Parts: sequence; C-alpha cells; structure tokens
Amino acid sequence: MHRILLLIGLLLPALWPAVALAVDLREGDLLFVTAGHSGLSAAIDDATGTRGSTGFDHVALLAATAKGWEVLHADEKGSRRQPLSAFRQEAQAKQRQIVVYRLRAPQQAAIKNAVATARTMLGKPYNTSYVLNEDSYYCSDFIERAFRAHHVFTLQPMNFRNAQSGQIAQHWVDLYRGMGMDVPQDQPGTNPNDMSAAPVLQRVGVLE
Repeated sequence: MHRILLLIGLLLPALWPAVALAVDLREGDLLFVTAGHSGLSAAIDDATGTRGSTGFDHVALLAATAKGWEVLHADEKGSRRQPLSAFRQEAQAKQRQIVVYRLRAPQQAAIKNAVATARTMLGKPYNTSYVLNEDSYYCSDFIERAFRAHHVFTLQPMNFRNAQSGQIAQHWVDLYRGMGMDVPQDQPGTNPNDMSAAPVLQRVGVLE
C-alpha cells in the first residue's frame, strides 16, 4: 500500500498539466479555440499565429440565458447561437482546447450592449472570403462588430503570408482563385490570434 501511494505521489506532478482548470465564467467572456494542424485551421494559424504562442482559429462570445450559458459566434454554419455544452463537445471532438479571455475592467461596460448587438447579427451566412461586408460574417469579424460601438477592438491589415517564409500558403491561393479573386492581402479585417493579444483582454484559463 505504501509503495502504491508513493508511486501516485511521484506521478501526480506529471499529471498536473492535464488536469482541467476550473474557470469562473462570466457573460462577455471570449472563448478562443486552438488551431488544428491541417486545412483552413492550419492556414489561419500559419498566417496569423505567433511563433511560440498558442495558435487560435476561432473565437466566440459567451452570453447568459435563463437556461444557462450560450455561445454566440460565426462559423461555417453561419452566425448562430449554441449551448455552451454543445460548443465544448464540438471542440473536444476535434481535440481542441477552449481558452477563456476576459475584457479588462475599463471595457467591461461594453458587454451588455455587445451581447445584445451580437444577437441581432444571428442568422447571417459565413463570410468565406474574409473581405468585410454587411451580409456575412466570420468569427473575429462577428466579435469586432458586436463591440464596435464601444471601439473595443480595431481593424487592421489582413495578412496571409507566413511570418518566416513571407510566402502565401497554397491554401489561400487556391481558395481565392476558386472565388475568382486575388488574395486580399492588407485589406482591413481581424483574426483570432491578433484579437487574443489585444491589450483590452486578459487570459483567464482553459475550459475543459
């Protein structure tokens, strides 16, 4: 018995990083989903990620309802609401983590209006070109617009080039060629990686 307890004691430190972090969620929290290693997810992280940092390919807004937490976001299925439990299950099925970020105190006054604004944007299709328009949204675009009246986030030139090579990934070349357009390098937009690094946000923890 003593040997078993000793073995457990020796193993526990190695297991600590895998233990779910308890996060005290609040309305207005932003849920960033870690990037995958292939397809669109990898292409987003290749162009916008920072070497040595956690890469994200999606961001969503947490909102409260009488039935519990819901997630407001824009993904390939369009701008939609989703129970937090379903959002978590989808991330887990893809072996992704959800990292919670929170607005710092000066910007928290914008949350109520941002949630209400986000709800008015539901039902729009996904913006597959990432060129800003009023008829469709992509994930970080949806979040920026929700908070736009309070100037919480800023638009910046979009980048599709790998930071190390300076080359545009073939994924983007093929995607925009199929749309009959050039890669919209340097056009105004947003992305989850830059948004997560915004000084108005602070990292809260990992939601498991």
